[in-house]
Amino acid sequence: MRSRSHTPHPLRAYDPLIINVALTGIVPRRATVPFVPVTAREIVEDAARCVRAGATVLHLHARNDDESPAWERAAYARFIPELRERCGDAVLCVSTSGRTERGLEQRADVLELDGDARPDMASLTLGSLNFATEASINEPGVIVGLATRMRDRGIRPELEVFDTGMAYLAAELLDRGVIEPPAYANVILGGVNTAPATARGLVNLVDSLPPATTWAAGGFGVFQLPMNSLAIFMGGHVRTGLEDNPWFDTQRSTAASNEALVDRVVTVARLAGRTVADTTWVRKRLGLPAAR
Repeated sequence: MRSRSHTPHPLRAYDPLIINVALTGIVPRRATVPFVPVTAREIVEDAARCVRAGATVLHLHARNDDESPAWERAAYARFIPELRERCGDAVLCVSTSGRTERGLEQRADVLELDGDARPDMASLTLGSLNFATEASINEPGVIVGLATRMRDRGIRPELEVFDTGMAYLAAELLDRGVIEPPAYANVILGGVNTAPATARGLVNLVDSLPPATTWAAGGFGVFQLPMNSLAIFMGGHVRTGLEDNPWFDTQRSTAASNEALVDRVVTVARLAGRTVADTTWVRKRLGLPAAR
């Protein structure tokens, strides 16, 4: 792997661990994922538990009353201000997903939130990809449009990277000034059309990112724990949560909760001799001001 400024010297301790938890996502429904938070109240309560457990970045999706995804800013405004009160300086990241909405205006609507509801970050998927039963469509113009609006609004992108082509696009957008450093990326592996959830696949994907990118690794389903653990021992950071994995065990016999998934990551971090980052450190690392 090429040298990068955020790779610790082998004789020094690793950086504190950033735990990014994706609370709700688009796909999970209460009928099959019993602990997924759906209502505004449930999202706030679940987020507060995760922050107490050690999470410092909250990846947020809003839902309608029928549990379907909601893209409108008003849906996020129902819980973000209370998250500010309950979760202190935790970093709040909203979704601009292309799995249900493809148009720029709908997906960028959440970026217009202001005041106590203004997010710190917003997701930016750097390409189209197929999931098992549907596609996430991210046209080049929409990616640039979302990134430009985030930059102009002072909202830092949470780069969603599923393969090396998306990692190379991150470098191009940085070179063009469409996104600005410091860069943060979630690398997510183990899907049918993503990089494979192997040690070699993770190292290759991380090495494809722009130098000095702060990265967190996650995996789909049974691959979540292996990718989280590899990231911890490599000196990276972690993306976990029910958006990617509804089960706590590989036998799929125990339903997971977001809090339990965060607790598990903290346990692995202790085994690796790593401390869990606090929000002050995370905000400085990601170039974010203190919460408003």
